[in-house]
Amino acid sequence: MTGPRSADYSIWTCCYARGRIPTDMMGGCPICSNQGMSDIPMAYSLIASGPSAAERRVILVDCGFKSGDSMTGNRFQNIEMPDAVLSKTGFRPEDVDTLVLTHLHFDHAGNFDAFPNARIYVQRVEYEKWRQVIASIPDLSAGKQHWALSSMDVEALERFGKAVDAGRVTLLEGDGEVAPGVFCRLAADTHTFGSQWVEVQTHSGPYVIAGDCVYWYANIERMWPPGYLQGNPWNLVSTYERLRSLVGPERIERIIPGHDMQIFSRHRNWMAGLNPVAEVHLAEGERSRATSS
Repeated sequence: MTGPRSADYSIWTCCYARGRIPTDMMGGCPICSNQGMSDIPMAYSLIASGPSAAERRVILVDCGFKSGDSMTGNRFQNIEMPDAVLSKTGFRPEDVDTLVLTHLHFDHAGNFDAFPNARIYVQRVEYEKWRQVIASIPDLSAGKQHWALSSMDVEALERFGKAVDAGRVTLLEGDGEVAPGVFCRLAADTHTFGSQWVEVQTHSGPYVIAGDCVYWYANIERMWPPGYLQGNPWNLVSTYERLRSLVGPERIERIIPGHDMQIFSRHRNWMAGLNPVAEVHLAEGERSRATSS
């Protein structure tokens, strides 16, 4: 299923913090073993309908964390909060009407309540399975030193449960269209229980915001899963195949990985504040922010 030909969006990917992670965690074992540490961005993507659209939609894919503690014991660096990050593209957190969470790991979902006007979308299986996991652990004090909690923030999931109870969250059961030409695509049992990626239709064809279904371009170019995931690597490789088929094998740059600094070299980019922004695609009539920065 693809979106209507008239759908057109601008896409910016914003780094909001930086970290250093073992290379094989991202690139895969053993092919990237014994290669030390790699710099990674923590990032989320903003999708906005073009200036000529009848209704201006502002959609955020993932939202970052409130605190910067890593599973490796180090703190992330250059942390910027959403008001500073979105201002680089001329938007405010209040402008976001739709927030898609690719999964519920802390660095993708922990700051959801910074967007007061957003309808939140996450896969039902992702939410319910993580609730079950946390309920099954008798002692949560180990935090990120416990494998099951290594990428989870229990307090954030509790806050998220309150948002579900308040009716702010739509729990998807598979693929769903959240705006004309913007689709959530379930990738069950891949990076996590109910990870999803986002297909964005534009005047020049589809783009993909992959979340952690793809960490690095190297994963999907080599068809090699990373060393850290909480799902099935075979399902992840099948997702790589689906993404390559959608955008075309010669246009891998149209897939935006979750944690690759190459996002900011493969696309037009600029520095603002502490971190870079990538101008992934501009809708017809959209001005470039890069030229004025």
